[in-house]
Amino acid sequence: MICRRFFLSFAASLLALNPLSALAADIKHELGTTTVPDMPQRVVVLEFSFVDALAALGVVPVGIADDNKRENIIPAYATIFGENWKSVGTRKTPSLEVIASLQPDLIIADKTRHEAAYDTLSQIAPTIVLDSLGGDYHAAVDQMSVIGAALGQPGEAAQRVAEHKEKMAGYAQEISKVSEGVSAQFGVANAKGLWLHSPVSYNGSLLKMFGFSSTMTPSEGEVYETNYVPTTLEQLSVVNPDILILGKYVDPAFTDGWAGETLYEGLAAVKNDNVFYVTAHNWSRLRGLLAAELTAQDLLEIISETSAKK
Repeated sequence: MICRRFFLSFAASLLALNPLSALAADIKHELGTTTVPDMPQRVVVLEFSFVDALAALGVVPVGIADDNKRENIIPAYATIFGENWKSVGTRKTPSLEVIASLQPDLIIADKTRHEAAYDTLSQIAPTIVLDSLGGDYHAAVDQMSVIGAALGQPGEAAQRVAEHKEKMAGYAQEISKVSEGVSAQFGVANAKGLWLHSPVSYNGSLLKMFGFSSTMTPSEGEVYETNYVPTTLEQLSVVNPDILILGKYVDPAFTDGWAGETLYEGLAAVKNDNVFYVTAHNWSRLRGLLAAELTAQDLLEIISETSAKK
């Protein structure tokens, strides 16, 4: 009896010293399983889709890989976060020193960008790794359950996803009135070239969900192993979508130089005045519930203009 009483007393004292350890959760992710403290308070996120996930749940991170540009945190996120976070550098090579200085209790990293740094990040704080850059829209939605569990908010994450799906179903109902039998293609351009987002990319899968078809198909024996495909004017003329949606990182962009060229002027989207410009950062870099809802709003404007031309 004395031994049992001593054991219970000793266990209680350990819980008092480190209450989070008793409530820790084992989170499965792309690179294994990580034990994360319950309700982490100091979270660092290294990709914009994870910024989106925290904003959707109303959680303010202490550190964000914002590519050294605070304006990359769009108003939809900034109104939730305020100024209570610090930049940890670029998404590709975030500053480990700055991350460590923030004393995080959770780091959320991307498989493509940060797999090589996983062990080092894990020495700083419990780290979970998800496939953001290589994932499609449906993967981004599914990742909310993992992030919600890691944040100690599984119920809140499930509720937010349910609300999102209901909202997206409403958008899809409206967009599908125009999208049936219509091909749409999204791409981004900088000063040096054009990159089309393939059917397996985040935006490609999102357009498909809204009922648009894709004429961007692989060659015989080829598989789209990359989401972002460098594309020449000749290749674009083969894709030849009914609606072309472009995001320009610079102005003028590489594609602006195509105006007047026969192949460009012969594109169905150009001939029918169905080339639309969207914010490249929002469409190309942001992924997640809020980002998808913003994309849907842009698409509603696009189909409204398209319908008005018929």
